[in-house]
Amino acid sequence: MTRNENLMGTTLIVVDYKDGVMIATDSQTSSGNLVTNRVADKITQISKFSVCCRSGSAADTQAITNQLRIEVKENSTRTEQNVKIRTIVQMLRNFCYKEKEKLNCGFICTGWDKFHGGQIYSIIQGGAVLRNKIALSGSGSLFINGFCEENYKEKMSRKECKTFLGRAVSLAILHDGGTGGVIRLCNISKSGIKRSVFFPNSQPKNHILLKDSFFVLV
Repeated sequence: MTRNENLMGTTLIVVDYKDGVMIATDSQTSSGNLVTNRVADKITQISKFSVCCRSGSAADTQAITNQLRIEVKENSTRTEQNVKIRTIVQMLRNFCYKEKEKLNCGFICTGWDKFHGGQIYSIIQGGAVLRNKIALSGSGSLFINGFCEENYKEKMSRKECKTFLGRAVSLAILHDGGTGGVIRLCNISKSGIKRSVFFPNSQPKNHILLKDSFFVLV
């Protein structure tokens, strides 16, 4: 890793809810103490029903997700079917394991398929894979573990999940210097992928989960 390499001191949260999975991230990347991009997109679409959330070196994670997207597209074309989320995760795991000594990266791979519904997998640098109902990654996740443990519940509605994620990332932006910009939200269900962007709430009400207080940007 070089001194001037762009790093994503970041906050990534993925939650399994009633109809699928929902992802929220901040949008800031930095190089040392310099913020290089305030509106970066850390959610990379892999297929019609799957995305990867990236943390670590921007260059490493972009290169890997580009390779992964090509391989998934080739697999889908060859089989004439949507690739299972578990298959995509294994592809990503292989990329991470082969280059584990050179990379600085972490991923959350998530999506929906007709076999297992919404799925969330964390892939760490060495290639280990963990499946969870909720996954957090990045420097900002250290500041919101308590909030998430207190307020997360299984089988949330779409509105409840959206409010929970908006509060969580707003708290991370407030407390973590490496997290900033806007909140990018991505919802994945049997209908496909839907994305939106929000301003963070600058006063998260003493970490109490109240009403939806962030609003649509685009």
